[in-house]
Amino acid sequence: MKFRIFLSLSLWSILQMAAAQTNSVQVVTKRIDKEFSYRDGYEVNIDGERAEVRIETWAKPTIKIQIDLIAKNSDKEQAEKDLEKMRYLAQRVKNKIYLRNYLDVPDGAPELQSQLKAVYVIMVPEDCPVYLKNNYGFADIKNLMSSLRLNTRFSRIGLENIKGNIDINTTFGDLFADKLDGNVKVASRRSDITFKQMRGSYDINAQYGILNFFATDGLLDFNLEADKSTVFFHNLNPQTLSYNLSVQNGRVEYPNELKF
Repeated sequence: MKFRIFLSLSLWSILQMAAAQTNSVQVVTKRIDKEFSYRDGYEVNIDGERAEVRIETWAKPTIKIQIDLIAKNSDKEQAEKDLEKMRYLAQRVKNKIYLRNYLDVPDGAPELQSQLKAVYVIMVPEDCPVYLKNNYGFADIKNLMSSLRLNTRFSRIGLENIKGNIDINTTFGDLFADKLDGNVKVASRRSDITFKQMRGSYDINAQYGILNFFATDGLLDFNLEADKSTVFFHNLNPQTLSYNLSVQNGRVEYPNELKF
């Protein structure tokens, strides 16, 4: 009996290994490395499509860029063919460092069969302004101290320790931010938002989302217009702020410490 069980398990393992080999995914990558000297007044401008964008700061007066163009397919030859249709730009145009990835597919050409994406890893000085436009991807941005502008669709956004002027426009993409401080403007549609350790001034217009805001004593001004959204405002010392609340077709719940 034990002998038969051993044979059954061995046969099953062989079948599993064969299936794994048959369904294995081939990954083909093209890497681009670029560096640009940074001067005051320069801005990094990114136009991404199916892009994963990571931006971090360092102490060097240099903008360092690494772009990986990636194609995945069970057929390596097909992945290589589809990867050839991915294009990129990385150049300085006057005071802008312009980065872009896109697909170059002629009209009437066969549809691409591989999973394609671009991965950006960008190092900038902390006072370098950044503008990012991205569709069907995500962004992870940390430690900027000047200006950040985002325009995204179907893209998840993660921000940490950002100061200065912050302008975000997002549709169908969740936004998570920790330690924002400055003048923050947000327009969102069908996006869930979580802001933690909020400082500075905020002007937010949101439609169709679940919104969580965690304030600190450093919150100076908070203006929120929310339509068809669920809003949670958290503050350990709610009585330290003044509030002006207006609700249509909804309900507001607030701590007992607040008197209206």
